[in-house]
Amino acid sequence: MVRIPVWVVIGVFAFASVKAFAGPPEAGAAKSVAEASKKLESARAALAAAVKRIEKDPPDNADLDTALAAVEALKNALDAGASFETEDLEYAKTVLAARKELRTNREYVDERRAKVHIHEFRRRIDGELASLNERVAKVAGKDAGPKELDDARAAVAAVKKLADEGRSLTKQDAKFATYLAETDAAVARHEKTIDERWLQLSAQKQRGLLDDSRKALSTALGALGNAWSDEKFADADKAATALQKQIDEGKPLEERDKAYRAEADKARAEVAQAKRRLEELVAAAGVSRVKEEMGPAYDELVASAKALRARKPAPEQLSGAKTAAFVVRKLVEKYEPQAARDRAIGQYLTEVKNTLVEVEVALQLRNLEAARAEVMQSLRNLEKRAPAPEQFEEANTALVVLAKTLETVHAKNPAISAHAADARQLLKDGRATIDRRRYEVDLQQQRAKVDEARKNAAALVTQIQKEKPTEAQLQEAENAVKQIGVVLEAGAHFVKKDRDYALYAKETKERMAELNDRIARRKIVLSAADSRVLLAERVAQAKEKLDATKPVASTDADIDAASKSVEELMQAIEVRAELEQQDAGYASYAERTRNELLKLVESLETSRQARALRRTTGEALAAANAASEKAAAATDLRKRKELYASAMEKLKACQDEGARMLKENAKLATVDVLVVGLPVRPEEVMAQCAQRAGALLEPQKKAEAQLRFDEGPKKAYESAKTHLSKSRKNEALAQLNDCVVEGRILENRYPDIKDHKFAVGGASMSLAELIQVCVKERKTLEPSR
Repeated sequence: MVRIPVWVVIGVFAFASVKAFAGPPEAGAAKSVAEASKKLESARAALAAAVKRIEKDPPDNADLDTALAAVEALKNALDAGASFETEDLEYAKTVLAARKELRTNREYVDERRAKVHIHEFRRRIDGELASLNERVAKVAGKDAGPKELDDARAAVAAVKKLADEGRSLTKQDAKFATYLAETDAAVARHEKTIDERWLQLSAQKQRGLLDDSRKALSTALGALGNAWSDEKFADADKAATALQKQIDEGKPLEERDKAYRAEADKARAEVAQAKRRLEELVAAAGVSRVKEEMGPAYDELVASAKALRARKPAPEQLSGAKTAAFVVRKLVEKYEPQAARDRAIGQYLTEVKNTLVEVEVALQLRNLEAARAEVMQSLRNLEKRAPAPEQFEEANTALVVLAKTLETVHAKNPAISAHAADARQLLKDGRATIDRRRYEVDLQQQRAKVDEARKNAAALVTQIQKEKPTEAQLQEAENAVKQIGVVLEAGAHFVKKDRDYALYAKETKERMAELNDRIARRKIVLSAADSRVLLAERVAQAKEKLDATKPVASTDADIDAASKSVEELMQAIEVRAELEQQDAGYASYAERTRNELLKLVESLETSRQARALRRTTGEALAAANAASEKAAAATDLRKRKELYASAMEKLKACQDEGARMLKENAKLATVDVLVVGLPVRPEEVMAQCAQRAGALLEPQKKAEAQLRFDEGPKKAYESAKTHLSKSRKNEALAQLNDCVVEGRILENRYPDIKDHKFAVGGASMSLAELIQVCVKERKTLEPSR
């Protein structure tokens, strides 16, 4: 059962706390010369020991780190006692010696650390040099290739990198400087070997490619013959071009490899001879051959040019012009190489190309104008109030088509250059228009989304103000306000681009704050109403439980139930303490409930004390009477003794505890206590307890004496008889002695039972008679003196 004293409850409502915080003192300098001297000598000894350990070659890294730490420790010890140097001469002398040791040992530690680094660098460089030597040896082999050359160059780079990293240590060790110089020389030799081998392999490879190209040219020239063949002429021209390309690619090798240069000069001569041969073949074939193949297509092209000069050529004429231009363009590309070798062919192709350009320009102008018209129409569609996403896609596609069309036109031709410039400007303006309209439409849609979210949130918040909303409705309103924030976040990029939208977004956020505040206030009002109902229920419940504790027949269970009810009321008030700051009406109601709680606690305490008094007096008296009755009927002497003792203890508590409780609280004297079903005042009950205790003294004493007799002299006598029957005289003598001693003690403690007859060994005798028997029999067993 949990008890709640009045002063505890009052303490719950008194809010006062004072806390003091203190931190540990900060570590500072030495407090005395003795302390500073002790720290200094300890640091000097540690440094000396650490320096001793790094004198071996090579020293361990751990020992070097320890030595460096010891140097720092000595410096710190000197700094810690700096204030005493001007106060104590002996300490100043010690400091002077320590500073010399610090300087000398620091230089020595730094030197040893540098040597360790130098040793480590030499070890690593030696390893990389070994790898470099191995890879250079592979480069010099017969099977060396690009991989071996790359591996060797990588090894050179690795050695150079390590050497550069360790170059800062050369000032500390002249031998290491010499070592690095030797390393640089070895690397230079290896680089020279690698370069020479690369040149050799490159020249060998290029020579093979050059020989293949020379053979291909020779084969192509041999296949020409005296009769003209376009295919064979093209093969020979390609072979000559390929050989010239190989010569150009190998140009850097000619200055470094004389043998390759000689081969390249031969190849140049062969290329010049092949060009002369091709020019002779072209001159021999003549322009008539070209006109024979190109003439029909050219005539068709001329007719198409004439048709395109009309204002509105027919679709069939446009299609025919495209086909004729395509065919002639392919033929021109075919005979372009021959035009460079024959003047007559060149003049004829120039005439054909002029007509071809005229037709292509006319066709391109028409394509360009059609693409521009499509762009203009798509842009006009975007200027509508709410263009669809498909219309933006159509405009983008139209721009792509116009851009692709511009790539195919002769932009430098005077007849089309102006149109091309206009088309390029339209492309630029069209993209800007699409971006502008896309932004405007997106901004419009964003504002519409925000407006919709605001309207929905406002409606839900208004709804929860009109009636008592459910938890789901409150949550729905909160989610609706959050949704405004989600929509605003999605359009955050508009804030920096549009001033009006930025102001609109700011105003919307303020509106969100207002809606959230309305929801919060509504939740507070609802919570306050629910809390008032809850407190009223808890007060009524506590009163009901307390009323059950007031009757004289109330039990501990009633007290526990009332205590629990009061605790629940207290917790209900304290859990909602924050609500008191938010709602003045609830705060006033809670304060009145606290005052009511104090009264309930006082009433509970009174009931608890009354219950304790009834339990201590009336119930104790009833329990003592029951125990004494059981004791009178008990045949077991030990059980009887315990029952009498228990009854006497309860009766004593009834008197003592009852008197104490009445002294502490005089009002308890008016409390009724049940005794045999009748209400009685506490003083009368305590008087009955005293009377009953006096009546039980004699029976209790008699029971104790009977038990002491049975367990004392009687038990010893009967045990002695048993030992005698088994001829154990010594054991029997000891028991007879116990019989006499226990009998005398019992005779002195309980003189009233001296002549009382007890059953002993099948006979009836008093305590005095038993003692005489034990004495008599003891004499017969004692040895004669």
